[in-house]
Amino acid sequence: MKKTIVWIIFALVSGALLGKLTFDRYEKLDTQNVISYDNYVYLLKYGTYKTLDEMSNAITELDRYIYIEKNDKVDAYVAIAKTKENASKIKKIYDNKKIKVEISKEQIDNDVFIQNLNEYEKLLDATEDEKSLIIIENQILSCYESVVVEGE
Repeated sequence: MKKTIVWIIFALVSGALLGKLTFDRYEKLDTQNVISYDNYVYLLKYGTYKTLDEMSNAITELDRYIYIEKNDKVDAYVAIAKTKENASKIKKIYDNKKIKVEISKEQIDNDVFIQNLNEYEKLLDATEDEKSLIIIENQILSCYESVVVEGE
């Protein structure tokens, strides 16, 4: 009985020691991401404003938009797309509504949002229907707000 207990204690101690050595070794390794995302996206810019109040007063004809503050200016955007083709598709919708927007390329450093955008991009590729495109874009803007804005 004593021999068995001694062997069990020996096995537990040696297992704990080997486990600690193994984990300590891996903590010292430099790791790199296996997947890297292209963080550049195409945004449809509605306008640039000096303050949030000025933007709020100027944007009356849009149901949904996001804004990004940078360099003491506020840029308002109505759509986000991963490819220029899909951005152009959405731009045509706004052009038909007589709403002037321009396509700009920006970098968004949030891999979770980029992954979600890549999935939404498949839906944008698959449809030409204006209502569907606007619904998908509203979902993308909501995703941006929840992942990027609220995640900060």
